[in-house]
Amino acid sequence: MPHRSLAVAWVLAWACSFPAVAAAQLETATIVGIVRDQSGAVVPKAAVTITNVQTSISVRTETDAEGAYVVPSLRPGEYTVSAESKGFPRIVRSGVVLQVAQVARVDVTLQTGQLTETVEVTGATSLLDTQTSSRGAVIDQRKIVDLPLNGRDYNQLALLSPGVLPGTPRLASVNFKGVLNVNGNRTFNNVFLLDGVDNISYSNSFRGENVQLVQPSIEALQEFKIQTNAYSAEFGRSSGAVVTLRSRSLRAPGRTRVSNDAAAAL
Repeated sequence: MPHRSLAVAWVLAWACSFPAVAAAQLETATIVGIVRDQSGAVVPKAAVTITNVQTSISVRTETDAEGAYVVPSLRPGEYTVSAESKGFPRIVRSGVVLQVAQVARVDVTLQTGQLTETVEVTGATSLLDTQTSSRGAVIDQRKIVDLPLNGRDYNQLALLSPGVLPGTPRLASVNFKGVLNVNGNRTFNNVFLLDGVDNISYSNSFRGENVQLVQPSIEALQEFKIQTNAYSAEFGRSSGAVVTLRSRSLRAPGRTRVSNDAAAAL
């Protein structure tokens, strides 16, 4: 019995060593950048605030000695980036849209002026990823909804990315879902993540004829990203592609109103 308890404790300790790795495999995005003044000099200890437009949740940080800042673990969506430092008016950049598993660069230039003023800058983030070596494509909700699909299978949209081919005719004949040949790799060498959670069926029988445990409907998907090569080591457990799916946020304001009306009636 003591040996069994020791073995169980060892297994639990071993399992607890993995949360940091699992947390890295999320669908969240990251904003990086450098804060400079008009002369091009970096501004250390500048206050940077990242605000989600939809939820109004803000994350605050400061630039380091090199004027650089990093804000990870941001939900994809639209954000504003504001920066301020002593002797400069506050500057706000709007229209920053983050995609799933994206590393976006947002540099800020502080301008001289009245300290009571707020300088607003509007501009979309660059679609060219200059921060990572990963290759692939992001399929947004507009493509998911507007493009024709056979059998409402979102996996077909992964074929829009270079190097991605459909599965073998044998698998296609039985309508096997989630089969993609990426850069010559086997169909079952791909990784599927749904909202940061492993979504691969490890069963040898593949019940339901799907590589994935859960096959999201096209209405439930906000967007997904397929990385076909040179992706980060946090995903590096397979030789195929990494498909990261983000589900749509479910909001039910009607239910809130009903609850408030019921409470008022009481």
